[in-house]
Formats: sequence, structure tokens, C-alpha cells
Amino acid sequence: MKKKYFLMPLVILCLFIFTGCNNSNKTKLVENTDYFIRGEFTGQYLDITQRGYYIDTLNQPNAPYLYIICMGEKNTGGYSLIVKEVNKVNENTEIIVEEIAPAKDATVTLAFTSPTIIVEFPKYQENVVIKNTKGEEFTELKDY
Repeated sequence: MKKKYFLMPLVILCLFIFTGCNNSNKTKLVENTDYFIRGEFTGQYLDITQRGYYIDTLNQPNAPYLYIICMGEKNTGGYSLIVKEVNKVNENTEIIVEEIAPAKDATVTLAFTSPTIIVEFPKYQENVVIKNTKGEEFTELKDY
């Protein structure tokens, strides 16, 4: 009987490790090009209070290209960005993001926030266009 009780936590731990411990990175493929959604950006060297995007390679040789998409500074919590799709359209790589705002009656944190999300490509993408679901384009930010 004691062996059963010893094995049960081990089985639960293995199930947790193999099913529940995945990271939030999502790998997808767009016309033979992998891309990864990396989540929020927490770096300190970029001004993420502006709406737009940065391209970064972390100053390393053969490093991936990071597209850091910024929603701009908001005066409460509850805002977020979600990558809806990444497509090849003619010569462009098009990244479509959804800008989410809190509901009017939602309880939110009273703090300045700057929602961001990172899309990583293993190599340089020419002609990247980043738009929201309404078709509004994000501009490239270069002041860092």
C-alpha cells in the first residue's frame, strides 16, 4: 500500500512537467519562416510609452530580429496587445495585432501602463508592416 502512495505524487509531478509546464512562447510558420511570440517586453533601454514598434537584434551576431510592438502609455491597467496573425502579403510580412482596452465598467489598476508584445523572427524580414485589427499602421520608433 505504501508504494502506491509514493508513486501517486511522482505520477502527478510527471504529468505536470509534460503537460502544464510549457512556456508562453508560441512558434508558428509563415511561408517557411518561423516566428515566435515572446510576450511582454520589460527592457529599460526603449521608450515604450510611445505607440509604434522597435526592431532589435540585441547587438549580437546571428541574433534573431525582435519586433517590439508598443501600444503606448495608458493611464490605467487592463490594456493589452495580442498578435492575431502574421502573413506574407505580396512582398510584405504583415503582423496584425489586436489592441484590447478594458471594459468601461471594469475595475482596473490605477497606474500608468505601457502594453507591449514581442514577435521574434530568426532572420531579417524585409518590408514588415504592423497593423491593428482596424487597419491602422504602427510606425517604426528609432529613438533609443
